[in-house]
Amino acid sequence: MDVGSVYRDFSAWVDEYLEPFGMGVTAGPLRAARELTRGIVFTGSVQLTNAARLMAQTPARLARIVKRLSLHLGDPHWNHQEWAKAVLHQQARLVREEDLIPIDATELAKPYSHALQYLCTVRDASRVGDPLVSGYWCWGAYHWDVQSSALTPLMLRPYSTHQPYYRSENDEWRKFFWQLRQATEGRGIWLSDRGGDRPDILSALLTVQPRWIVRLREDRALLGPDGSRRSAGQWANWALANQPQRGRAVTLPVHLPAKDVPQVQPPVRLWLVVPTYTFGQDERWVLLTRGLIDDHTGPRQVRHEYALRWRAEDAKRFIGQIWHVERFLVRSFLAIERILWCVVLAGGFQSMLQREEPELAKELEQEVPYWDKPFPLPGYRLARGIQAVIQRYGPAVMAVNA
Repeated sequence: MDVGSVYRDFSAWVDEYLEPFGMGVTAGPLRAARELTRGIVFTGSVQLTNAARLMAQTPARLARIVKRLSLHLGDPHWNHQEWAKAVLHQQARLVREEDLIPIDATELAKPYSHALQYLCTVRDASRVGDPLVSGYWCWGAYHWDVQSSALTPLMLRPYSTHQPYYRSENDEWRKFFWQLRQATEGRGIWLSDRGGDRPDILSALLTVQPRWIVRLREDRALLGPDGSRRSAGQWANWALANQPQRGRAVTLPVHLPAKDVPQVQPPVRLWLVVPTYTFGQDERWVLLTRGLIDDHTGPRQVRHEYALRWRAEDAKRFIGQIWHVERFLVRSFLAIERILWCVVLAGGFQSMLQREEPELAKELEQEVPYWDKPFPLPGYRLARGIQAVIQRYGPAVMAVNA
């Protein structure tokens, strides 16, 4: 790596990565999105001020750039749907058949905000007691590439109970499911925690995606092999007592009752997978899966793949605590949505570096304190690594997120 031109090298790589999305323009909203994406990559922050510092040499110019970015990102006349669709399809084309797609919702907590558009009530899990505060919900789907240890955001979609045309959270999730399904063309294995164990969500999964794993609540009603109706917990106990163990788990063919979970087709055979071990305080997994228990995938692989759902927790920390997504300083809900698409782009760029430049990625990771910990966050390490290298070898002053 030519340390004398590291900043120019990274700048050229980012611009080349963004060029296919039409972001090489010299004016307008796409230019603002490009500048914000660069700011996220280089500073690890979504704050417009930090992105502007990459271009401003004086306080007056800094203020002008921040104002310009804010106006363009909140521009109601810009239809960003085609651009967002291109971003999603670019990220999704890298998803292979056996790759994992953890799905989870998180909160964008803004406890002291009053003027933001469509504020609703969310639970702030980052504070003691998980208090209810003002903010937004954010639905996320992430691509976990095991080969390159790269975690890539596919979609980050904000929603609020007060936004126009809002019907229900389940309705919003169904819309996002269809968008993800169209982009991936059914590739990948979707993973969901117990937040996905709702009749409407299970119904949508049966309709939309051929392969998935959902952790069930133990009171979820299921129809067993003999057609009798029992709770998932009761069927789990029966399977542990009567089914042969394979891969430290037992399996049982089951169906979801049509009167509980709407289904537009004959009942699909699903599989209950129950590991034979428990966790702290005798907690256990009761997993419902579709399209995986066959000649090629056994219960060992299912429980292992579900265990990697914790990468969704990494992703939530990735966008919340590390890239400081909650610190956006815009008031328009449209601007927030567009900022999150810029986060998706920045995450895609960093994952591209991990796949195509593994030696460089390794060098960047070593620039971060505690880089040798066993459970690192790839995006965090790369963002901080890029920042550290540029501070050491590039411009004398770089924006540093507090």
